[in-house]
Amino acid sequence: MRARAEPLSFAVLLLAAPDGRLVAVLGEAHLKLARAARIGQEVVTEFELRGVETFQRKQVVGGRALGVVITAPRILLRVLSLGAVRGSTITEAKGLPTGYTVDLERTRHVPFGLHVAAVYMTAFFVVTVLNSVAPWLMPVAPWLAILISIVARLFSIHLVALLPGVFLRRHSWSWVIHPFLGILSLRDELMAAGTVRMLEDHPTIDAAVVVMGRAHLPGYARTLVERHGFARLERP
Repeated sequence: MRARAEPLSFAVLLLAAPDGRLVAVLGEAHLKLARAARIGQEVVTEFELRGVETFQRKQVVGGRALGVVITAPRILLRVLSLGAVRGSTITEAKGLPTGYTVDLERTRHVPFGLHVAAVYMTAFFVVTVLNSVAPWLMPVAPWLAILISIVARLFSIHLVALLPGVFLRRHSWSWVIHPFLGILSLRDELMAAGTVRMLEDHPTIDAAVVVMGRAHLPGYARTLVERHGFARLERP
């Protein structure tokens, strides 16, 4: 797969579904340069069936706010780069006029931990930004500046919990240790279940491509192998 020629932008994993069908998994950096973006577009165009990571903002408490917090810096970076930095292959897949593109994270029941993770992450990023301007607030609103600094310090202390939490990421309850883990592990499970449904809904299509953020690749693949009977054809 040509995406292997861009290791900074893509990690590639091939899986075999229990019925023998091929699933090519593309773990991407959501921002990339023009050459990598073109390769990603070419790859998804070659598949009639495409599954994509899509955070369900409307279903998750705080999801829309988190979406703004995460996407705004990406948009700013693309603007400042004058177009040199391109966007996600997921967007390219959704824009294709032929074939089927499936949002893998669509679900009737959103895990509680995902709500917690979205609210926590939004608060973390907002407080981090506010803390950077807290010194300028001190002359006019010292109590607010002190409060922001205290909350920012508490968030920083809690980051230590990520160290043991990473080793327990494979467990769906890992978000209890640190909510940041939930945004990965819980969505890994949703995307794995979504992949199974996608293949069931399109039984006549022999191969599919799945595109997601690179950080999801290990947990997603492990879930498919251990819980759904998929087999690794090769490692990324």
